[in-house]
Amino acid sequence: MELFLGKSFQATSLFSEINFPEPYQFQTPPLTISASGNNRRILAELRKGQKFCFQGTWGTAMAFYSWLKKQVRNRYPAKDYKSSRIQREKLNALTENLFLPIKNHKPDLAKAPGNPWLKEFYPEQMEFMLRFTDYLGMNGARQWYEKGIQFPGLNHKVHPFYGTYFPTRTEHLELFDKWLSGEKDIKNATDTGTGCGVLTFYMLKHGIRNIIATDINPNSLYSLEQDLERTGMQTHVKLMQTSFFDSLENTQPDLIVFNPPWIPMETHTSIDKAMYYEPGFFEEFFNQVYEKLPESCRLVILFSTFARAAGISHEHPVEKELQSGNRFSLKEKFQVSIQQKASPRKDWLSLIRLHEEAELWVLKKTK
Repeated sequence: MELFLGKSFQATSLFSEINFPEPYQFQTPPLTISASGNNRRILAELRKGQKFCFQGTWGTAMAFYSWLKKQVRNRYPAKDYKSSRIQREKLNALTENLFLPIKNHKPDLAKAPGNPWLKEFYPEQMEFMLRFTDYLGMNGARQWYEKGIQFPGLNHKVHPFYGTYFPTRTEHLELFDKWLSGEKDIKNATDTGTGCGVLTFYMLKHGIRNIIATDINPNSLYSLEQDLERTGMQTHVKLMQTSFFDSLENTQPDLIVFNPPWIPMETHTSIDKAMYYEPGFFEEFFNQVYEKLPESCRLVILFSTFARAAGISHEHPVEKELQSGNRFSLKEKFQVSIQQKASPRKDWLSLIRLHEEAELWVLKKTK
């Protein structure tokens, strides 16, 4: 596989550059939470910023965490998207001070589930602490990585590595798969912000054999590299760590596909950047793609009206560009209603999905 390395790469191994949870060591040990602890007193101290570390059993840790989530849900009920974000932020503010002891690459709690990534991510560190929620996230990610995800229309699973975004909805993927089935003249393509690489695999399915997959997140590139090797498709895809179209001056794609974040929101992590966009994000994207896009190339954008349906923002970035930019023309547009059901606890999300649509936009640069 040919790998294009951006400025942030200092080593030839993608694995050496991946992002993983920060390990902690404290000069003053955190207070402990055990089975005999007073939960309400602990909660009061957490609100003051006191750090705690679990001891005893995994069951004790999970019981306290479940109790804590219930307290937050009761105090900050989620009635719509905005209040659900507040609930999440309040929980995060408390759990960022909950820690799990790690010893000899295993959680130092009885009956705690192990995770092979502890040894891979921290090979030289034998005793440290992780945020409890970071370890929960690592365990959930490991399960997806080992089990794999079967996306509709693909004949193999995708195994997203830790810290790699993957779609939990499929309507936009099915739109893209269907659109590709009617396009037989695409030879060269670019998958911008590839994430787990699922759009790249749809293009490979339809016979496109010269693809550049880009992402700013090294975890995504490492994840896709592994999946390409599993499927024997590594010779058809070049990986590049870049933002939008930096370092792509000499490419001549027939197709650029982009599944951008759908929700305007502040971002903090690489996963956030795959889900939320900040002011100026789409302006910069359209500026760059207009400059780099060959006249014969088509730009496919997969989007959702979630932000509009949820009352977060009535502005649609693709519509805005078409109405005011005079740089692109609309060739095709397809949309489909959202079929996926929300969990019974999230009635507010079900109401949003009644009005939400997944979209596929096909644009070309105006001459």
